Amino acid sequence: MKKFGAQNRRNFMKAAGVTALMSAAGSGSAMGMGMGQSRGSGKGYNFDDIYSRIGVNSVKWDSAIRRYGRDNITVPMGIADLDFKQPPFVVSALKKRAEYENYGYETLPDSYYQAIIDWNKERYGQEVKKEWIRNSSALKPGMISSMRGLNPVKGKVIIFTPTYSGFNGAITKAGMTQVMSPMKKVNGRWKMDMEAFKERLDYETKCVILCNPNNPSGECWTADELRELGDVCMEHGVTVLADEIHCDFVNKGQKFVPYASIGEKYANSSITYRSPSKTFGQANLKVAYFFTQNQDLMNATMIGGGHDAGCNSFGLIACETAFREGAQWVDDVQEYIDGNFDYLVEYVNKSGNMPGVEYSKPEGTYLAWLDCNGIIDKVITDEYRKSYHDKMRDAGRRHSGLTKEMAFGEWLVENSGVQLNAGSGYGIGAEGFMRMNIGVPRSSLEKALGHMNDALKKAM
Repeated sequence: MKKFGAQNRRNFMKAAGVTALMSAAGSGSAMGMGMGQSRGSGKGYNFDDIYSRIGVNSVKWDSAIRRYGRDNITVPMGIADLDFKQPPFVVSALKKRAEYENYGYETLPDSYYQAIIDWNKERYGQEVKKEWIRNSSALKPGMISSMRGLNPVKGKVIIFTPTYSGFNGAITKAGMTQVMSPMKKVNGRWKMDMEAFKERLDYETKCVILCNPNNPSGECWTADELRELGDVCMEHGVTVLADEIHCDFVNKGQKFVPYASIGEKYANSSITYRSPSKTFGQANLKVAYFFTQNQDLMNATMIGGGHDAGCNSFGLIACETAFREGAQWVDDVQEYIDGNFDYLVEYVNKSGNMPGVEYSKPEGTYLAWLDCNGIIDKVITDEYRKSYHDKMRDAGRRHSGLTKEMAFGEWLVENSGVQLNAGSGYGIGAEGFMRMNIGVPRSSLEKALGHMNDALKKAM
């Protein structure tokens, strides 16, 4: 991170020289090996380069190509991962670890936990203690274990919609019942509706999932909004499960407020889930972590929920290296994506462009929540929906419960080569919306918007 300047890194490497082999094996101070690769202070990371992800089993790229054909995909912009190269210091650390030719069981070094602690302290002023932290292969497994442990009677879990579509599957896997509490859109910003939320609370409700910043709409909830939610939850004995995986992506002029930072009683009645997977594009390295200062909540997750905290060695090394060395890289990628948002807003709102689509800049994430209500019913006719249904049926794919948003996504691929996520998967309030991942080089965004614009104009 920024506090580790070049001189500090050199001193560290000198002191750690005799432990390099042990570091590679996963004991001791494992991240010394990657420190010399960071650019440290000063900018210079190039996110304009097109780095091909085709042919490496990418869910975002290869799955789209397998489904639609290479010639029919211009830019897939659905799956929420980055199209940028991994930071060079992470690659260096992974190469070094790979050279140590034993991949047996390993313990976690204190330096791994310290990297997490330092990252949260330096970026958010948040105190996280080592004894509060547990590992997970991803956010959802930890959250599923918490729901199982806190909701032993198979009760209800409330989510504020529109929100991350994956919560539905996690709640189902935990054996719980999902309850949607729709938000209200006020002056272009989604807000949690506390009255609607209170109406859904009952004795079977033990958990509420908070997405902060919210995926897909991008709100970074304020301290007042979080306290209002927390006060209602504590009054009804409900634990807040705070998904903060997008916390490192906040646009200019905005602020991310960690839920557990707003006061002792809120921290004591919540569990926070985070990961380097979004921040650094490390989803397939399978490392996440969660924390709470309430030992009863942790016991419910680990013992009652039966959580498996196992992670792989390479993911742990990538995580620690990224948190130790990645502050400048994150600052740069944030600035780049902020520029992508500015480009997107200007393009969509330019007179004559993107007919039927409305959009304003969000507060956080790298996801754009496009309001397509002005166009979707014009292109997705009853005839098109039927043909889409029949096409999916004949291909042996899901063909029941197909929504107009799913059909619109298919139409966009057919007419522009751009793949987006159907809004219907994000719950009540998502009707007519589509989610676009803009964590891509600017030229890819420009190409996608140009192709979509041409298709929409022809449709009008």
